[in-house]
Amino acid sequence: MPKTGIPNDLKVWIDARKRFHLSHAQIQMARELGLNPKKLGGLANHKQEPWKLPLPEFIEHIYFKRFKKQRPDTVMSIEDRAKQRSAQKAARRKAKITRKLQSIGAAWYRAEQWPRLREISADADKLEETYEGWLYHAEAAIAQMIDQGIAIIKVPVDVNDLEAWCRQRALPIDGAARVQFVIHLLQSADTSKHECESESADPTVPF
Repeated sequence: MPKTGIPNDLKVWIDARKRFHLSHAQIQMARELGLNPKKLGGLANHKQEPWKLPLPEFIEHIYFKRFKKQRPDTVMSIEDRAKQRSAQKAARRKAKITRKLQSIGAAWYRAEQWPRLREISADADKLEETYEGWLYHAEAAIAQMIDQGIAIIKVPVDVNDLEAWCRQRALPIDGAARVQFVIHLLQSADTSKHECESESADPTVPF
């Protein structure tokens, strides 16, 4: 994008408008007709070929011939179109963040690590004895939340990483610590995408 903040694919139309003294409406007509702004010079040669219409009139003529109307119903300058595009991009970015804020992270464990998780957890008595039992309840809870319109992000948890993370922070490995670790994983992933949010923006369920 050039320093003006206007994308190059739109800037060429501004250049063409100034070079050939076209109006905003004529530029919009040319765009709707699919003309190439870099090749308008080949059409603007009525002085050398007098039988041809001047470029502004030529654009209006073929526009009427194709669309059966004198001008577009709504005319927007290239500058305003660039602002609109920027606003739409910002809106999509905001919508993406909003969807993310409405999602819930769910710790997702591996079957072979389940015994180790129970072994190191201070609240092992609150965990299902088998991985199959945990998986059954976790999937049932997720299905219920999805039915309520809540998006779920399954966050793979390596029990060894969880243990090391808690040891570094002198935290007991319990439900609260598992939630914090999932938040940490979510934020780490967000940071790599330059979309890091606060901890409160990443609610989790400690499955």
